[in-house]
Amino acid sequence: MAALVGSNDPAPSIMVTGPKSSGKSTFGKILTNRLLTGTHPRLKRTNKGAVVVLDLDPGQPEYCGVGQVALVLITQPVLSPSFCRPLDTRGVRKIRSHALASLSPASDPELYIEMALDLITHYRNTLAPYPLIINTPGWIQGTGLDLLVSLIGQLRPSEVIYLSQAGPADAMEALAGACNTARFSALPSQPNHISLRTANHLRFMQTMAYFHAEPTTSGNGGDHLRWFQNPLTAMPPWQVHFRSVGSGIFGVLCYDFQIQPDLLADAINGTILAVVEIESTKAFRSIEDHQPLPSSAPDEDSSGSLMDIDVGQDDEVRSPSFSSLQQRITTATPEGIPFVDSSLCVTLDPQYSRSLGLALVRGIDVQKGDLHLLCPITMDQVEDVRRRGGQFVLVSGKFDPPSWAYTGDLYSQLEGNEAAGMEEVEVHGQPGVIEVVSEDTKPGNSTPVDISAGSVPWIETIARNQKRGAGSKVWRVRRDLGRVGNSSG
Repeated sequence: MAALVGSNDPAPSIMVTGPKSSGKSTFGKILTNRLLTGTHPRLKRTNKGAVVVLDLDPGQPEYCGVGQVALVLITQPVLSPSFCRPLDTRGVRKIRSHALASLSPASDPELYIEMALDLITHYRNTLAPYPLIINTPGWIQGTGLDLLVSLIGQLRPSEVIYLSQAGPADAMEALAGACNTARFSALPSQPNHISLRTANHLRFMQTMAYFHAEPTTSGNGGDHLRWFQNPLTAMPPWQVHFRSVGSGIFGVLCYDFQIQPDLLADAINGTILAVVEIESTKAFRSIEDHQPLPSSAPDEDSSGSLMDIDVGQDDEVRSPSFSSLQQRITTATPEGIPFVDSSLCVTLDPQYSRSLGLALVRGIDVQKGDLHLLCPITMDQVEDVRRRGGQFVLVSGKFDPPSWAYTGDLYSQLEGNEAAGMEEVEVHGQPGVIEVVSEDTKPGNSTPVDISAGSVPWIETIARNQKRGAGSKVWRVRRDLGRVGNSSG
């Protein structure tokens, strides 16, 4: 381990790469813990009591929510899996994060690189004395390999570790060739052959833990987490007003897809959104040249009515710069939700925005003009954004559908009732739809639980002898057409 820290390296930066399931996250945690606790003189000299982790794997992040990348400060050894610490805990603190709103950099490679560059710039400006460990996705072919090569060239790590001595050879050669000033090492991969959980299962567990986590400062000696043990249907939601007067959000923005304004409410209801703080109007860029959209007034003194519980009409009014920009680039849906026109703005500039976390849309109160959001974002975070004069944008993307949230109340009802005749619960391929195969009654059970269609939102119930019709599965678009080997003949 000390060999990774050269005698002249005040703060080493180590990038961990490799194929999927090669043990990158586990190796990164072991390396972090070793840098924190190592007794070698060079390790003691370089760690300075903390290690910084740049987590660039949005599909299986170790220190932030899914669909995000983050810069994290580690001051204590990490001994638990990611789903046991979905929020900041004692010894693990997120410094800055960005929402890609997707499980893969393939959704927007350009934005992914911009986010990585903003985080590494923040590290160099404020955390440079500490060692840096960079965790990367397991996408090492095609565009994924190009992204890794680009990251090596722009992040400039002192060491690149590839966790697979078996190749692929072209990936190893490309990564080694990109290491002009960095050392390149290939180590044996350490896959877990007896894992009972797939990557999808682990994401579900991490996201479930995130929405059931409640930050608290009670306890001995620091911050701890407590868990909301009831279904999310029992959790009081944030009521975020979205109409023009007293609005708590700047708007809703869709990444990687375009949608008609009249379909937006149905598209985001029951889904996971990223909550992004807009630090300046410069975060909104033109689709033609990616330059900031001009505003009618400077935004240095901007202050506005932000996300709050039961935001009222008497709250302070949004500053002229944000207000005028909102009028120009947003369109009101039939429900009154401000929708950021994707033809004018592509993505948010990471230099002037940051992710605060994720929110689950529990429902939309059209009559009152409120979004009901479930999220562990605290009032202190909201007030902190308010003091800085920022705004909130909700970003919709390609998150996994939270099917576990839809069935949580159902399982709670069935608990202690011997499943009430339920034989199988199957997550269907269509987002927001779950297929529950059950018997109408069960011998010896005189009080069956009602799971009829409509009793639980986003739950579809079919009887044992029913089948779904042809074409009911999700149609997936082929994205590899035209590549070598896919000849039309």
